[in-house]
Parts: sequence; structure tokens; C-alpha cells
Amino acid sequence: MVHGGDLLARRHQAEGDDVTCVDVYGICPQSKKDELAAYDIRVADTTPAGRYDMTVMPKHCPRKFIGEAEPGEIVTFSQDVKGFIDDTRFRIEVTGVKGKTSACYLISKMLFDSGRTVLLHSSRGEGPWTAEGHHIERKVSIAPPYLMTLAAGNYDVVVCEVSLGGSGKADIACITNLVEDYGIAKNTFRASEAKRDVFTDRGTNIVLDSEREFWSQYCDGLIGYGGRVRVLSKPALGEGLRVSVDYDGVSEIVLDGSYIATEYIGAMDLALEVCHRMGVPREFVLGSLESFRGVPGRGEIIEEDGRKVVRERNPGISHISIGRTLECLEEMGALDGAMVLLDPVSRKVCDKLDRDQIEKVVADHGVPLVITRGDGERPEIPSDVRLLIEFVKEGYQ
Repeated sequence: MVHGGDLLARRHQAEGDDVTCVDVYGICPQSKKDELAAYDIRVADTTPAGRYDMTVMPKHCPRKFIGEAEPGEIVTFSQDVKGFIDDTRFRIEVTGVKGKTSACYLISKMLFDSGRTVLLHSSRGEGPWTAEGHHIERKVSIAPPYLMTLAAGNYDVVVCEVSLGGSGKADIACITNLVEDYGIAKNTFRASEAKRDVFTDRGTNIVLDSEREFWSQYCDGLIGYGGRVRVLSKPALGEGLRVSVDYDGVSEIVLDGSYIATEYIGAMDLALEVCHRMGVPREFVLGSLESFRGVPGRGEIIEEDGRKVVRERNPGISHISIGRTLECLEEMGALDGAMVLLDPVSRKVCDKLDRDQIEKVVADHGVPLVITRGDGERPEIPSDVRLLIEFVKEGYQ
């Protein structure tokens, strides 16, 4: 029932299948159960015994939930979506461990600046890209089934951030990286086994160049990305970053200082590779990079209560992402007088925070750490804290 299972259930029922949904995590609201019942779809709390022709489940769902049932053919949500999705608009799908939202924002901006109309579907929400940035019209999951409910409209390009997997039918499919091939489904599978479902059999597949050999076991003809953007100046908090950009020739530009630009280098590399494959002219790509201000809440730098605040709000907060942010700030020499505030909000997010690993990472950088109760209450920040580094784990996956 989680991550769009109800959408797939209704599609199967429309095909004439006899469908049973199972609320394996016990979190489905009664209203959703009643809605499915109206479509003659049964909803159970545990898998009823018996023989089934097909069992459809997210890749990260442990098979123990099948119980005593005879499951028949087992397919993932991504594989099932591939059979149903019929959106013919040019679609870019981006999955991976880190940097998905950043890459999607950069791709959307570059394509919009070059004159295309763009719909962006991301963990921050879904809506058109405009001259003011992403206009979010609805909050929506980035699980694969929601690719079937993308907003209507005559868009030139639809850019989709996807969690584990994809449709397998995108015009361009991207995997940002596999920073950590973490365990899913109670460690019975690895994340890579789900993310590989994004690879398209009708378009272009792009992966990190250093990971191309790994991913080649799942897909032929992969295109590697990386190395197009190189840092030329020493990063400094709140100051512009001088970089060289290799895109139809090498140019030097300055990235804006309102966000931690060094966190975005990989996402920029991927966006440049996508735009290169789509034939976006050089002047638009460079102009987009220079005018980009980061993703709201993703490494943004602001002034608040007389101190600088670095804010990271996203569902991908982990010891890895926290460590990366602290590395960037340490490179800037900005950690003296800093404090880390972690809010473990976990709204519709499956992976939980590993407190021990986070405490170790923060301690390695010599920065004090405060973890909130996750109830919305913020502790009082000591007056001698000059830089507050705030991590909020939230979002829709």
C-alpha cells in the first residue's frame, strides 16, 4: 500500500484483474482503504493465504510479508510501472543515492533558460519551471508509480526525480551515483538492484563515469559523466566560487555565493551531460550556472538572528550527506564557532537516521551536535554560535 501501491492496484483492476492490497506496514489511512473498496479492491492487513498469479511489491519490501501465500510471478513496482506508463512526452528520469534533486533542478533550469517548457517532478513537489524557478503545485511522492500521474500539459520536457527505480521507458535515464550501496528489504537486496530499473531500453542511459563499469553488468552502451566542472578558487562561506566549465570549449565563470556550490559540482556535471545530449547551446548552459541559486533548503546560506545559517532540508539526510556538508564547510575554514542541529523528522521517509554514525561523523569534525526530539520544538541556540548548520530530514519519497 505504500509508495503508490494503490495506483498500481487500480490499474490492474481496470485491466480486469482480481486484486488484493496488503497494508504491510499498517500505516494506510482508512480513507484510502475505503476508496479502494469502492473499486472492488480488497485491502488486508496481512497477506491472505492462497495462490496468486502475480505479486507486485516495492523492491525494498521484505518478502517475509508474502507470508504463507503462493506469490506467483514477483515483479517490482518499477517493472509494473513499465508495463502501464503511456506518457509520450520527452521524459528525463533521475535516480541515485545523492544529488537527485539538485541535478533535476539544474537540468530544469538549463532547459527552461534555453526556451523549453519544463515540468519538474521532485522530492520538493511537482509543478512547472518558471522564470522565478520551480512553481510547486502539489506535494507528491517520487516513488515509481507516481510517474503514471504526472501533471497534464503540453510540456517540451518532463524532468522526474525517482526514488528506488524508474519506468525503464525514459528518453534519458540517469543515476547520479552509488555513494553507498546500502541494504534494502531487511538487507536482502542492495540499493543498486532497485536503481538499475531506471535504465531505459529506448533512450540514453547516463551514470557516473567512475561507476560505469559497475553499472555495465545491468546495461550496455552507458554514457559516463563527470569532470566538466573544475573548482579554480578556494571556497569561502557566502562568497562566489570560480570554476571552469568544459562544454563546447572551456570557459571560466563564477558561481553564486548564496549556497554551498562545492556540494553541487557532481549535479552540475550530470546536468551538463544531459544538456549536451539534448543539444542545448553553450551560452544558455553557462548563463544558467551563473544565475543558479541552489535548491531551496539544500545547502543554502542565510543570515538569521545575527548569525550565518547553513540549511539542509531533504529526505536524503544521512551520515554520508552530513559528512559531505561538514567537509565542504571545513574546506572553507568555517567550522570554528559552528554547531550542528539535527531534526530527525521522518515524514513518509523509509530510511531512518543512524544516530551512532552521525555522532561519529560530527565529532570527527570537532563540532557540537544537538538532536531535537522531532516534535517541531527548536532548542535555544547559544549566543556564541557563529554558524548554525541545520539538518532536517523530511520530504516525500
